[in-house]
Amino acid sequence: MNDMVGYVLVILLSMGGLITYTYNGLEYKGYPSISSCTGECYEEYKKREGTIAEQLAKKKAAAAGDPFSSVRGLWAGCAACHGQQGQGMGMFPALAGRDSEYIIDRLTTYKNRGEVGRMSATMWSQASLLSDQDIETLGKFIEETMNE
Repeated sequence: MNDMVGYVLVILLSMGGLITYTYNGLEYKGYPSISSCTGECYEEYKKREGTIAEQLAKKKAAAAGDPFSSVRGLWAGCAACHGQQGQGMGMFPALAGRDSEYIIDRLTTYKNRGEVGRMSATMWSQASLLSDQDIETLGKFIEETMNE
């Protein structure tokens, strides 16, 4: 009986050590953890990347110069089916070369659960998440950045 308890204890301690070792080495979204970066390490990080406030100010300035910053994240969802350049993929039609009126009309129809083609049901859930402003901006984004 004592041998069995000893084996179980060794296994549990080994698993705990492995979990701790693995957890401490994890990275978040490809960026190494800086939570243990203090002193000289942190000063070097601030020199290279700036403070958190400076990083946020840079992002805000970059977004101010981009009229499509509000929909770039939304486009990533569209691109999953329509292609990064709007070229279309498989059964999903190309959006590149379409004017903003076409895109706005289609997205508005989908948002109101209208039928346009056989993929309408798929688009209903996607378009339902968009505001009218998002739809208008996506239309302009596609027209201005994806000319064939």
